[in-house]
Amino acid sequence: MTSAVADAQSDGARPLQEERFSPFIRVTLRRWTKWYAGGTELFWPFTDITIRFFVALWFLRSGLVKAADWETAVYLAANEYPVSWMSAHNAAATGLAIELIAPLLLIAGLFTRPAALAMAALTIISQAVYIPTTTNLIVSAILIWYVIHGPAAFSIDRALASGFKNSALPLARPVVAAGEWLRDNAAPALLAIIRIWLGVTLLAYADVIEPPISVQTWLPMTVFWGFPDWLALITAVLFIAGIGAGIVSYLLFFLIGFFMIAGAHPNITFFPFLLLAIYEAKGAGFLSVDRAIWGWLERNILFDRDYADIPDSWPHIVVVGAGFGGLAAVNRLKRLPVRITLIDKRNYHLFQPLLYQIATATLNPSDIATPIRSLFRSDGNVRVLKGEVAGVDKEEKTITLAHGETLVFDKLVIATGATHSYFGKDEWGKFAPGLKTVEDGVAVRGTILNAFEEAEASDDPERIKRLLTFVIVGAGPTGVELAGAIAELAKINVAREFRTVDPATARVVLVQSGDRILPAFPKDLSAKAAASLEALGVEIRLGSRVTEIAERHVRIGDDARIETETVLWAAGVAASPAARWLGVESDRSGRIAVDDHLRVQSGEGSLQDIFAIGDTAGSTAWDGKPVPGLAPAAKQAGTHVANVVERELLGKSKPKPFVYKHQGSLATIGRKSAVADFGRFHLSGAKAWWLWGLVHVSFLSGARNRVTVVINWLWSFFAQHSGVRLITERN
Repeated sequence: MTSAVADAQSDGARPLQEERFSPFIRVTLRRWTKWYAGGTELFWPFTDITIRFFVALWFLRSGLVKAADWETAVYLAANEYPVSWMSAHNAAATGLAIELIAPLLLIAGLFTRPAALAMAALTIISQAVYIPTTTNLIVSAILIWYVIHGPAAFSIDRALASGFKNSALPLARPVVAAGEWLRDNAAPALLAIIRIWLGVTLLAYADVIEPPISVQTWLPMTVFWGFPDWLALITAVLFIAGIGAGIVSYLLFFLIGFFMIAGAHPNITFFPFLLLAIYEAKGAGFLSVDRAIWGWLERNILFDRDYADIPDSWPHIVVVGAGFGGLAAVNRLKRLPVRITLIDKRNYHLFQPLLYQIATATLNPSDIATPIRSLFRSDGNVRVLKGEVAGVDKEEKTITLAHGETLVFDKLVIATGATHSYFGKDEWGKFAPGLKTVEDGVAVRGTILNAFEEAEASDDPERIKRLLTFVIVGAGPTGVELAGAIAELAKINVAREFRTVDPATARVVLVQSGDRILPAFPKDLSAKAAASLEALGVEIRLGSRVTEIAERHVRIGDDARIETETVLWAAGVAASPAARWLGVESDRSGRIAVDDHLRVQSGEGSLQDIFAIGDTAGSTAWDGKPVPGLAPAAKQAGTHVANVVERELLGKSKPKPFVYKHQGSLATIGRKSAVADFGRFHLSGAKAWWLWGLVHVSFLSGARNRVTVVINWLWSFFAQHSGVRLITERN
């Protein structure tokens, strides 16, 4: 039992919620609701754009038919479905305009509400004065939903709403505010109305009620053809009461499809499925049992609205570091009845594997960095603090931040990553920056671009040669990717942009102390990577140990000297000072010894409530070998620690010891070549490059970052031009 829970019980201060529900029940409910809510939130934008597309397509098809045979359209407007208050020509023209323009706006999500209103009016008029059809009724219901709710994220309206609301345009703020009010308040009411409408339809279908004929024309009973009366009655009761609306919608979805395939109603369209999809994503709306249950869960289980409402007796877990490991731990732990404090000295999560593309002017910092707070804005039990750790008291279980705040923890997860290691030559750092932060990437980008700018402005041939010489120390994945990217930048991206110097003459030197590049990869892939780099003009120096780095040169061994003003470090890393915080021993790289479950080990054994993961931990859980400092390894470790904590909280047995499952290694050498190692399966060349891109995009946080990175890559690939060549910092 954690100290916080024990103290609360001994003082008689245990909250009512804690007395009523066991941790197992609370965890199970929280996990299920988080999973369900997260799934609906994730898939709703895709469901929304699918619904808009098919509804728009239905209208466009009708409009195109009328446009192709205008005379028939006017004749039909005059004789088949005349509108008393409009001439036949005007009625046909109005209908045609709506059917051709409004669907395009609906698909784009531009002026969605007015477009949906016009289309809904057209279908309702058609239902009232022409031949009543079930399709008209269902489409009208869907369109009225869009009039009230508006589109989801994949729409121009939603993309522009924030800026439009804060603009100086007349009535901008009240218009957007009205739309938000409708979405938050009227849309749930509309869900209730449509739900009850469908429930009454089922009751009428089952002959439980017998509405007048005039009313029956406004009930879509043909949707439920083939249903047994008992099934229609049960479904009606559940739908009207709003019990399990999402599950009932799934059930109806498959039942309607089954009876359609069985031939019960061969003329039915797919629009009922689209209407049910709204309930699968948005729930039952007002006046429903579901909404009452969800409100109770929010008050007693989820606590997603206010961190202050969370009981103090919930165990407090502190996670230091918002890298891959820290985020993986928090994302699993947040489903538990715990309070989480996530601490990082920066306010963003950085995708470090693509940091070199900031340094070489391919991507913007915002493309691969995500604000930490935005990742957990929907998780009320997660608190994010920007700060640096000054010390940890493992006996008192407190952590002190640099600005003086002290936090008491029940569990501590240290995931602070690594920094540059110059192997005792820290004075080299000012001449040979590495890549670990956004600031590093922007500074290196400025250094590289300034080298070309200063070479253009110089009339000294020796200095020009020195400026156009780039030395990368270390030929692991970062060094190889940097070398290839700089070579492409010089020979492709900035070609023909300078007048007195030729960037293509730039010399890129990759220095490696070992006997091959990419030493963690198989020899055949190392050789292919070396061949690809040499094809780009990169000079590879193997068996070369750097002995001096100065402002204007690099010395290799005792004699070799390379004149350069741009040196980049990719040779080594060291763990954070976590070992010093805890007062425990570490290896030469600063990694802390951990046990089979990643608990920190001290002279007296494992510290039961303190864990270390990622580059901070010296784990040998890879078949006895050290776990590599890769993103998948950190994520696996974070998930394992969260599993250990969860099992302890629930009183379950320990999980199996942590075992790192290697998923493969990837490295790119340019825009058309990469290498991939999956154990027995090796891949190189263009296929490996596409795979490398797919994997890296999938690891990014946030849909916006994924889309932006793909667009920038495609632009750079096909246009052979990099548009992020901004010098914002000069060293």
